[in-house]
Amino acid sequence: MSSKSLLMLAAVLVLLPVSLSAQQISKAPAAASESSWQAAIKARREQLIQQNGPGTDVALRNQLLAMRDKDQAIRGFAGGKQVSGMTPDMIAKMPATDAELTQELKQIVDQKGWPTISLVGIDASNGAMLVLTHSADHAWQAKLLPQLEQLADAGRIDASQLALVIDKELIAEGKLQRYGTQFKFVNGEMAMYGVEDPGDLDRIRARALLPPIDVYKQTLSQIYHLKASNAIVSPTSPTAKEN
Repeated sequence: MSSKSLLMLAAVLVLLPVSLSAQQISKAPAAASESSWQAAIKARREQLIQQNGPGTDVALRNQLLAMRDKDQAIRGFAGGKQVSGMTPDMIAKMPATDAELTQELKQIVDQKGWPTISLVGIDASNGAMLVLTHSADHAWQAKLLPQLEQLADAGRIDASQLALVIDKELIAEGKLQRYGTQFKFVNGEMAMYGVEDPGDLDRIRARALLPPIDVYKQTLSQIYHLKASNAIVSPTSPTAKEN
């Protein structure tokens, strides 16, 4: 990655938390052989598929999968794997792409409710959650969270995908995150936003079928070509941002 690209990437990371989806983590180069957390994610995925089926709305499934692919393409991913670095053009277009996908997802939710696994299948349902994770509309995220947590508790959506949305919303509200998924670019490195229970973080992540934090940091470093440090960043309250 060129120095110009790094500078533009830095500008993006200052404004936006850095995080990875469960799909990106499970297929990242860091995971050369299947570990216990990967096996748990695979088993949970199969359980959700058996419980909910492949989905009944084929047209909506295809629409959401196309939206997921567009979300990932602007970030240099295809099929859950990194296929290109972050170019200045991609970085410049990302906010508009996220806004466009947010609007499209809002229309879907208004017309058909949240895309559950039983409605569109697990991949498309997770694609909807990925779009929500990258949305800049924090008020809409916050409004949806109670419903999404109920769906996750009932096994109607993938809870591991929801963890990223929960953390992003907590950070937006100036609160400590729960699962340690959100990082920020600081002094040439990526630093994790503070978490509610740092001493028990790996167990909390395991309950959400997320990998240990060290694995997550390693994969972040490989994808963004920046060190994930041990520094902790305090979230900034909305009031402080305004002043």
